[in-house]
Amino acid sequence: MSYINIAKDKLVNLEYALSVELIRSNRGGAYASTTLSGCNTRKYHGLLICPDINDDNSKVLLLSSVDETVIQNGKSFGLGIHQYKDNIFYPHGHRYITKFETVPIPAKTFRVGGVLLKKEMLLSHNKNQILIRYTVLDAHSKTLLRLMPLTAFRNIHELSKENFYVNLKKEEIQNGIKIKMYDGFPDLFIQTSKKAKFITAPDWNKNIFYREEKKRGYEYVEDLFTYGYFELNVKKGDKIIFSAGLNEVKTNGLNNIFNAELKKRIPRDSFENNLINSAEQFFFYRKGEVGITAGFPWYPPLLRESLLSLTGLSLPKNVDLFKKAFDTVLKQFFAEKNENIAPDIPLLIFKVLQEYTAFAENCDDVWKKYGRKILKIFRNLKNGKYNAFVHDNGLLFIPEDKKNYTWMNEYAYGKPVTPRTGFVNEINALWYNTLMYLSGLAEINNSKTLIKELENIPHKVKHFYTNIFMNEEKGYLYDFVNNTEQNTDIRPNQIFALSLPYSPLSDNHKKNILNTVKTHLLTSRGLRTLSPQNNAYTGKYKGNCDERNKARHQGTVHPWLIAEYCSALFNLYGEKSIKEIENIYLKFEEEMTEHGIGTISELFDGNPPHKAAGAVSYAPSVAALLKLKMLIDIYK
Repeated sequence: MSYINIAKDKLVNLEYALSVELIRSNRGGAYASTTLSGCNTRKYHGLLICPDINDDNSKVLLLSSVDETVIQNGKSFGLGIHQYKDNIFYPHGHRYITKFETVPIPAKTFRVGGVLLKKEMLLSHNKNQILIRYTVLDAHSKTLLRLMPLTAFRNIHELSKENFYVNLKKEEIQNGIKIKMYDGFPDLFIQTSKKAKFITAPDWNKNIFYREEKKRGYEYVEDLFTYGYFELNVKKGDKIIFSAGLNEVKTNGLNNIFNAELKKRIPRDSFENNLINSAEQFFFYRKGEVGITAGFPWYPPLLRESLLSLTGLSLPKNVDLFKKAFDTVLKQFFAEKNENIAPDIPLLIFKVLQEYTAFAENCDDVWKKYGRKILKIFRNLKNGKYNAFVHDNGLLFIPEDKKNYTWMNEYAYGKPVTPRTGFVNEINALWYNTLMYLSGLAEINNSKTLIKELENIPHKVKHFYTNIFMNEEKGYLYDFVNNTEQNTDIRPNQIFALSLPYSPLSDNHKKNILNTVKTHLLTSRGLRTLSPQNNAYTGKYKGNCDERNKARHQGTVHPWLIAEYCSALFNLYGEKSIKEIENIYLKFEEEMTEHGIGTISELFDGNPPHKAAGAVSYAPSVAALLKLKMLIDIYK
């Protein structure tokens, strides 16, 4: 029995089947994505999306889809599905789906006429190659299977249009063809495990409609190209592998390759295993380094997202993976210009090291390997190199001309949505935590240099943090304080003053703040970014780019913040809080079939029922839940 079970009436219900998405990636940086119905609704959907050979931070969509047709007794049954303008769907392959499974990999079973056909799909672990296995479970009479690949050969952020520049030349290879629509792209090798007849029939499939792009205010109509189609005679018991990749393969070994890939998969037979499986999807290997994709289907590796995710995605199961990925993040950090770095980024580097230290219980390892870099980052912070400077009171101060240098950094209609300058509460909570962590690191490793660099800054910060940020009348923290404003917006940023190992606040203050956050911001999907009682609150994340940007930090729920909320709970109430944390964790299990199958989305509406939005699979969201599970397992 598959852990994820979706009733047949839902499988054939287009409104549901178009809203639920599947994401698979490999360690080579490629991914495949579509909806449960098989109908692509985004320009980011496709069966083979690979790293761009000309740009490490971009991807290209080579193979968009494969349209299958079953022909029996003179009747044709199209198993594919596309949406066209005027809400026209064709073919209607979703109607024939009778079963969907996720163990060991996603699989759909179709029943058409006297044929029962199972379709399983996976990406090669290390090679940029999509493998689709068709198993003929039943066939009462002579049956023909037709497979028509639709190609795009474009950047994932663009759309393909009919043109006269397509390279129509194809080269016959073993059981398939080699094609390349345009110069500057890699060759695509399309092959089948069983000898097939390829019918050359170049054509454009025009006016394919992407409903999600229209909702997002982007161009939404595409033309896809086909070189023709494969035809195979099949019978009951046949297993046919369809392969599309960047290298030619020996087709008689495709079945063995498929079975070997199956053995590498984590069985998605529980909530936790789905999260672990999803966590692995974000890591990729390039030039001897390990990177982290921030989210699928459109995010590249990003510094903040990598730092928010790293410990949850890798510890405690794979310490070596953590080390390799952290080294890559550090390299990326030092390659970035200081003037482009927000002050929370270096502070999150120390937080990640702190979490690793707590897990590994080996401060010597951290200091020996990273001591010089720690000193360099700390000195740069003190010298105002990361868009904030140390004020006379010891706190970090963001100048007025750096309005968008916190994680709440969206622009809408050409202006910052949430400009936050001066003393910003989470920046200084992270700053105090960093100072205390470095103090302990300096003492343990007897680093007189670091001890001297720290001076009496931790003491000053502890004293002034409460005086500046604590709104004694309301019982929570000002979001930021500058020369003209004590901002009273109730936002989740104040949770960091409670969640970090070192806090400058008293327990009484912490309890009042936690109660405020719980009352105004806590939902079953994470923390809202603004209290619903605020006039600027936006309860739904929707609309065009500017409208979505405006809503993103004005009430939209961010799941990754739930890890900070639960850490605050635990810091205050210890093991007594574990039951409550477990209940929070388990509520997310409902999401396994709601937006991205087996994963957690980037955002949710602030208003109930908290509909998912943003990236379908988001590294910080998945990492946050795995952090909760780690905490639960330790103390339950």
